[in-house]
Amino acid sequence: MITESIEEYLEAIYRLGEREEAATTTSVAKELKVAPASATQMLKKLAKQGYLKYTPYRGVTLTPKGEKIGKEILRKHRVMEKFLDTLGLPKSRVHRDACELEHHIPNDLERAIHQRVEGEIPLPPGAPGDVMPLTSLLDGQKGIIFFIGGGRGASQRLADLGLTPRTEITVVKSALFHGPLMVCVRGTTLAIGRGLASRVFVREK
Repeated sequence: MITESIEEYLEAIYRLGEREEAATTTSVAKELKVAPASATQMLKKLAKQGYLKYTPYRGVTLTPKGEKIGKEILRKHRVMEKFLDTLGLPKSRVHRDACELEHHIPNDLERAIHQRVEGEIPLPPGAPGDVMPLTSLLDGQKGIIFFIGGGRGASQRLADLGLTPRTEITVVKSALFHGPLMVCVRGTTLAIGRGLASRVFVREK
C-alpha cells in the first residue's frame, strides 16, 4: 500500500532531481523538514520496496516505479496550487492545502481542474466547446491541432516547426504552468515556450 508518507518522499526526491540537486539523505531530510535519521530509515524501506536505489553516503536514485509516483504527485501538487491560487486564497494557505489535496485527487479530476485553469485562455471566435489550448494537455495526452492563434509571426514560427491545423501532437512533458512544453510532432520531439504553446488550440484525441 502506498501511504502519503511514501508519496511525500518520492515527490521530494523527484523535485530535487528536477532542480538537478543530488538526492542525499541530508537533502531529502531538509526538503521534508524531518530528522536525517528518520530520512535514512525511510529511504532504506523504500529501497527494499523497489521505489529507489539507495547507496549509503552517496544518496538515492528513483527507479521507474518510484519516478512515476513522484512525478505524478508533484504534478498534482502544482495543479492544486494553481487552482487554489485562482480562488484567491492567501499564499500562506495555497502550498499547505495543496500538500494535503495532492494525495487524494483522482487523475480524472486533476485533468479536469488543469484544463479548467488553462481554459481561462480565450478561445478563437467561433471555436467549438471541445477545443482547448495545447497547454491544457498533460503528459502523454494527444490532440489534433484545430487552430493556430496569435499574429502572423507566431503562426509562421509554429508552421516552421510542423504545427499546422489537422496535425496530431503529443505532449511529452507539460512542465505545468512554467517552462517550455516538450511535444512530439511528425515524429520529432520539440520544446515550445508556454506563450507560443498557448496559441495552439487542439481537440483532445
